[in-house]
Amino acid sequence: MHLRHGTVLAEYVGNQRFRSHLLFQTTCCATLLFLGSAQDAFAATAVTRHVVPDNSSSTSGHSPRHAKTLSAVRASDQAETVSIAGKSRTARKEAALQKTPSSATLMSAARLDRLGVQSTKQLARLTPNLYIPNNMPGYSVTNYFIRGIGEIDPQGEPSVGTYIDGVYLPRNMGNMQELLDVENIQIDRGPVTSIGHQSEGGGVHINTLVPTNKRRVVVQTGYGTYNEWQIGVAASGAILKDKIYGSLAFDHHGRGGIDHNYAVDKDTNNIDYTQARGKLRFTPNQDWDITLAFDGTVDGSTNRGVGNLLNGYKYGNYNPAFPKNNYSQAGFTGNIRYTISPRLTLFSITGIRGYDDKGMYDNYGDIYSRGSQQLSYKDRMYSQEFRLHGDYGKVDFNVGAYFLYEDWFTNRNANNSYGTMTNDPAQIRYMPVNAVIDQLNRNWAVYGEAHYHITPTVTLTAGLRFNWENHSNSETLSYLAGGNHITTVANQLATLLSSSPQGGVAWTASGRKSWIQLLPKGAITWQALPHLMTYASISQGGKSAGYDFRAQSPGATGSLQASIPYKPEIVTTYEVGLKSDPVPGRVRFNGALFWNQFDDIQLTTLDPSSGLSRRFNAGKGHSAGAEIETFVKVTKDLELHYTASYLYSVLDKFKGNASHITLADGSLYNTTPYAGAPLPWSPRFQTAGSLTYRIPVPLPGTFVIGADVSFQSSLHTTSLANRQDRIPPQTYVNAMMSWTSPDKRWQLQAQGRNLLDHRYLQGTAFTQGNGVPIYYSGYYADPRTIFVTARFTL
Repeated sequence: MHLRHGTVLAEYVGNQRFRSHLLFQTTCCATLLFLGSAQDAFAATAVTRHVVPDNSSSTSGHSPRHAKTLSAVRASDQAETVSIAGKSRTARKEAALQKTPSSATLMSAARLDRLGVQSTKQLARLTPNLYIPNNMPGYSVTNYFIRGIGEIDPQGEPSVGTYIDGVYLPRNMGNMQELLDVENIQIDRGPVTSIGHQSEGGGVHINTLVPTNKRRVVVQTGYGTYNEWQIGVAASGAILKDKIYGSLAFDHHGRGGIDHNYAVDKDTNNIDYTQARGKLRFTPNQDWDITLAFDGTVDGSTNRGVGNLLNGYKYGNYNPAFPKNNYSQAGFTGNIRYTISPRLTLFSITGIRGYDDKGMYDNYGDIYSRGSQQLSYKDRMYSQEFRLHGDYGKVDFNVGAYFLYEDWFTNRNANNSYGTMTNDPAQIRYMPVNAVIDQLNRNWAVYGEAHYHITPTVTLTAGLRFNWENHSNSETLSYLAGGNHITTVANQLATLLSSSPQGGVAWTASGRKSWIQLLPKGAITWQALPHLMTYASISQGGKSAGYDFRAQSPGATGSLQASIPYKPEIVTTYEVGLKSDPVPGRVRFNGALFWNQFDDIQLTTLDPSSGLSRRFNAGKGHSAGAEIETFVKVTKDLELHYTASYLYSVLDKFKGNASHITLADGSLYNTTPYAGAPLPWSPRFQTAGSLTYRIPVPLPGTFVIGADVSFQSSLHTTSLANRQDRIPPQTYVNAMMSWTSPDKRWQLQAQGRNLLDHRYLQGTAFTQGNGVPIYYSGYYADPRTIFVTARFTL
């Protein structure tokens, strides 16, 4: 399927408010029709048939399983009884992960609910060595770092992949999900290579609820500080018993702004987010299981407002370029499972996705709008995966083939600086430009992974992935005004918002190249005791090559920036660990030690070989560390979760000569990375603990209280590792209390987030001229908020 920037995946209708209104009306009408048909078709709540497959790629495709556990899980999938007895899909998945030679965490919907987690943005610090920067430009953008591996730019290819029901999302834009219809979330720490698209640092697998014969209706609403409100509805059940099932989920989340833009007198950092998903599932017989899913997202939240540490009130924004945003996304997912024989199962996973994004991006909070950009993004993606799973007793395996096609297009007006930075209005010169970029990415891969059970307690794993990728880049840059354009507060936006270039074409550039990756994997596991497993593994992960997607410098410099490709980044991971359930269902302890070796590490910085600030392969690095994760059910009413991690990450070798300048105050400021510099977004220590307690009171219903405390040490936000890009240690305290009615249909919950009300610095941008700071921008954590929800479940 060939999707160019002039072709749309789905026609987005009208403006943001109309689309949200239309999405709400359509979903509500469909929900009412669905509930009627579901109630007519639903005859009983206990059904004895095989109806719940696990098409999510994160378990069967990524991890080897002990032979007995594998057989039990597959038998449970093929003969599930929808009743009180038996393990749920999440419980089976959790048991299987305890037999895998890799560090991973599975968080059930019930646990996320107890902690008051409503979106994937709130996963930070809940699992060891997972860090989520809180400085992303839009509400629907999430950027994950695992063990020091991640992608700084929201438009770059993720180093930690996001997978929704097995489908890979190729950009960080739009990968945030709210969790009304989520069944569980799995976090893989380490290379993901034995499923569709590879991810060098790990994966975040979001598995949504699969409709079955069991009827489920959830209606939820909530309200909190800063006029935050939310409404959601989810319904699923049988349309034709044992044959056809359906589900619908709709969620809208709104909040007023928490900060203010004083230049235009409007609030920033608000939320205006709408998401919907519908599924149809067919099980014509015991061999076929087909699920078709459609989802859509509309995000009209403002892009993140930027404060300035040089201002008296550092949280306020003073840029007349108001950070408006208009993001729309649509997607289709097709999951098919076909049981060829008792030993062979074939899976097909199809993904078609696209998004449009238009908005104003302000990275500096500068009154003259230096660095501001008016952007229009389009992304169109198609992916197809076929996977064959076999189980022959001593040997089980997964083999697969994968294809991805992506067209990423941008039309960007950018205020580039011209000459030395200054705060003298008579000397603030721009080179405003228009950049049109069209990048095509194609990825073909075949992979295989086999597990040989040498003895009942020892298993060997061997895997190999062959990856062939092809990338092309086409770019045109035009002037919006000459390089001697002097800006003032009065004329800065008129030039930036020009609808057509005025100064003619500066240059055009294009390039196309292919790369091959061969990524091996090996592991050994020893089931030392029935509830204690140890393992050792070596695996390689890769991150795609490509072309700079932010080339916007005029003349020959920009032409080189757009036409010089960067090579794949390769990570080799060495890991040893243990997984234990000394008291099954009551106590769990998992731990791991790891070493990551980076080759051809990709950084966006000054390239000494060309004198360009661009994305290039900057050298070699490594990260090493340890992590533990434990769960203790202290009593039948008291549960404890605790995680801790240590991480040391460093750039060992930099391609080129490191350089620095001396600021006016006499301090040194690095202008390039350097050997020995810490890698960005890599806190040395992270720890988090949560307690939930069911209060035994002689009143109707169930009362639960809970609290979680997390800490992270300081870190650098850029590869230059200056004091200006260092953010401080941070401690967060959250709490919740809930009441559930005796029939479990009603639930009331109150959440307190960031109870200490610490507005920690989340990210910075520093620019100087002649050694004097021109602006020192900052993003800050949200203040303390209270949110109360009411939920009805039928």
